Amino acid sequence: MKSEWINPFISNAIDVFEQMASIKLERTNLSLKEDPTPSNEISIIVGITGFIQGQVVYSLKGHTAQRIAAAMAPKTANIDADFIESSIAEMANIITGRTTIQLSGNDKVLHITPPTIIIGKDFSISFVKLKTISVNLTSRFGTIEVNIAIKEG
Repeated sequence: MKSEWINPFISNAIDVFEQMASIKLERTNLSLKEDPTPSNEISIIVGITGFIQGQVVYSLKGHTAQRIAAAMAPKTANIDADFIESSIAEMANIITGRTTIQLSGNDKVLHITPPTIIIGKDFSISFVKLKTISVNLTSRFGTIEVNIAIKEG
């Protein structure tokens, strides 16, 4: 896994949260995992296909998702479960989309899948078996875990 593929995910996450919700994120931890299995009860999975293949799994706690959605919302918005899910899925979609646009070019093409939201811990999902860079991005609202499991296509 090349650092020039990983760094744009981190920088775009920091930029998107600042632009869309005025949330400052700080990278607090980076580790290597065997697969992108998330650590928290809410996960957003975005697949990547093209010259790079794999998944990016964004993971956060429920209260963190709620606080982020509230920061993004207009003052009159009803912040219910649907709004929270939609907000965090859209953030993941924008971060991954921006990153794939930056990494694409000339003959290098990338596509992303629509985000899939998983809530809870009592389920079994078979994630891709790829070495994964796991990055924790921390804000005043809590920590967002970004698991990047990609390889050359």
